[in-house]
Amino acid sequence: MTWRRRSPFQGIWDDMFSEFWGFDANMGKMLEEMQNNPDAHTWYYGYQVNIGPDGKPHVKEFGNVKPQGGKLQLGVREPLVDVSVDEKEGNVKVVVEMPGADKARIKVNATEEHVTITANNSGKPYNAEVPLSVKVDPNTADASYTNGILQVIFKAKGPEPPKGVNVRIK
Repeated sequence: MTWRRRSPFQGIWDDMFSEFWGFDANMGKMLEEMQNNPDAHTWYYGYQVNIGPDGKPHVKEFGNVKPQGGKLQLGVREPLVDVSVDEKEGNVKVVVEMPGADKARIKVNATEEHVTITANNSGKPYNAEVPLSVKVDPNTADASYTNGILQVIFKAKGPEPPKGVNVRIK
């Protein structure tokens, strides 16, 4: 009888390679479908990973291609968006990558808790729904667009006073 020593990491490697080969097979299907679609000109798809204030990673998909059941769903581009809060300055900054967008066709609509960004260019439509983790004053918005990067800065609202009524005790 021969004894073979098994590495404690063998299961991890097996899982990792299994995931990789599954991803590789799906990517091949996606590329083949993209090449056979004469209506689509540019495709992009990716993941954005941020570490939240809770110390946990938050993963968000972006792009104009959504793999669903082995089929591609081409549509409006969902740009890469980054939201950062500067507590020292009291600002919230929203940075959006929108290469090729026409500045005159970019629309930004903001509320205290949400920003909607659209650009209706011929061939390059963009749409982003951005929830904000901090309430902002939408009237303080300052936006600029340079080299395909849209930047919108808001003043953060201070904490709201507690709601309720003081009850007098008799």
